[in-house]
Amino acid sequence: MTQIMRYDILSIQERATKRKKEGRNVINGCAGMLFEEDKTLCTFESINDILKERIDHYLAYPGVLGSEEFQEGVLSWLFEERKEDLERRYTIAFGASLGGTGALYLAFKDFASKDCELLLSDIRWPNYDTLAKEAGIGFSIYSLFNDEETLNISDIKAKIDQSLTRFSSALLLINDPCQNPLGYCMSEREYENLFALLESYRGQVSLLLDLAYVDYHPSTFPLYDLLQKKTWNFSLFFAFSASKSFGLYGLRLGALIAFLQKGENKDKFLEDWKTIARGTYSCVNNGAMGPLTEFFHSPAARFVTKEKIQMESRRLFKMGERLERLLDRLGLSYFPYKGGFYLTFKVEDSLSFCKKLESKDIYFAPIDERHIRIAVSGLSQGDLEELERRLS
Repeated sequence: MTQIMRYDILSIQERATKRKKEGRNVINGCAGMLFEEDKTLCTFESINDILKERIDHYLAYPGVLGSEEFQEGVLSWLFEERKEDLERRYTIAFGASLGGTGALYLAFKDFASKDCELLLSDIRWPNYDTLAKEAGIGFSIYSLFNDEETLNISDIKAKIDQSLTRFSSALLLINDPCQNPLGYCMSEREYENLFALLESYRGQVSLLLDLAYVDYHPSTFPLYDLLQKKTWNFSLFFAFSASKSFGLYGLRLGALIAFLQKGENKDKFLEDWKTIARGTYSCVNNGAMGPLTEFFHSPAARFVTKEKIQMESRRLFKMGERLERLLDRLGLSYFPYKGGFYLTFKVEDSLSFCKKLESKDIYFAPIDERHIRIAVSGLSQGDLEELERRLS
């Protein structure tokens, strides 16, 4: 595993960049950012215009956990017409953060002090491990998929039961929809089965959903309707990423949102998050939060941005389907791709396979010994044509 970890994404990017400067036609399916067909970073004019015009109005320190107006904007963006009903059903705690990564860190650090074990899936974004270790929370691993390649409820239950023999509580992390690195999206039935399981623990188990790619779900996200069917008896946390939703990767803005059980102390959560923030990064990026708050409260800007995001989501889905057909022709198996930035295929030795690909100036990322991630978001139709030619 040590050898794989040295074969990290930044190193792969450096090699790809070097080869490109040497005049090579590089296919770079490594970076987790969304690019246009012409290889420029995908951005949203309606947001960029507000940033350009208004960023200098937000140079002062903001509140550590952001503003009420930002909270209203994020909740409205995520839940739309469901927002008011959900606010009646649940006690909601909200903290702005430094990107989705910052939201995850706030959650991990907070639960680290609560006699709690974190549960991570076997195939996952490697940075979860780093965040957990830095936050000081121990973790166990569950199998994400069963033999039918759907959510492995039985193993999740087994790992929760094991955790609760050692700890008084557990925090289950799931990256959905459009999971990194798989591009998998859970179905309504999978969510129903998961929520029924979590309810059976009567508040001992909380769910943390990493929503980084929620805006790139190719169809309807089933979770939101489920939240309105009944008020669930476990706490649910969301990590939202403005970086991924709006292409604001370098501005680092996100939020941790908690739907708490009735009777849970919302103020205690907020004080904990505030203490963690003050002891690490101080406060969020006001130069991003202020303009984005204005964007959230502009119906016209929201409309055109939603339209473009949906268009990009459809484009990604079609490219993912084309990659699946190529992998089929190559005799390579892969995890079910439902949409979003990534697709992962299976090999016997990912490091050797990636080295062979690099000899053809193709750059993908090994995520462990037997799995390789393709960043669909970084490819163009021209890249796919060239990829098919080189691998034929």
